[in-house]
Amino acid sequence: MIQLDSITARRGGRDVLNSITCRFPIAQTTAILGRSGSGKSTLLRLINRLLTPTTGRVLCNDRDVQDWDPFELRRSIGLVPQGLGLFPHWTAHRQIARFGGTPALAASLGLKPALLNRYPDQLSGGERQRVALARALAGNPPILMMDEPFSALDPIVRRDLQDLILSLGKTILFVTHDLREALRVSQRIVFLKDGKLVFDGTKEDFASCRDEEVQAYFRTLES
Repeated sequence: MIQLDSITARRGGRDVLNSITCRFPIAQTTAILGRSGSGKSTLLRLINRLLTPTTGRVLCNDRDVQDWDPFELRRSIGLVPQGLGLFPHWTAHRQIARFGGTPALAASLGLKPALLNRYPDQLSGGERQRVALARALAGNPPILMMDEPFSALDPIVRRDLQDLILSLGKTILFVTHDLREALRVSQRIVFLKDGKLVFDGTKEDFASCRDEEVQAYFRTLES
């Protein structure tokens, strides 16, 4: 389990996260919701030690992440960042193999062998997403963090990749702006507002949260 214990993260003279305490259970998908600037991406960066909290602790398997070797920690966490982070001058095969991935892994994610010799700008959006996911899964990490991975995809490709995520059986932290997506892929939801925790619980309980911004998200389902 991943736990955040009274986390505050201060950047640029303001608290990006303020006194956050929440948990991410093993083998469940937790969607992290909130408007742009609410602290969602910062939360992920704290977990894999790309950022250090101003106060509080981040625990992974009951161990403060500051006590982990950072490379060991990051090998246990597959990351699909915003924008995917693919190297434009590397083929798909090299992107995946560099982190220990195999053609068999790529095939299991729907990447045909002929695609592996192509560069990112020669791949469709859905194919690039699969390359980024294969790279994140290359070392078979128990934890997967995804930061708005499907936001630019058409609905059919997006649904296919959501189905793929549902089949993994890993501990997944999934940042999204889309409530429909959050309700489809997750068992739990964490909702942030202006750097503060508004909700941390099951998606079934989320609908009963009376926060005005949470209810505004639910109104988007009516359109």
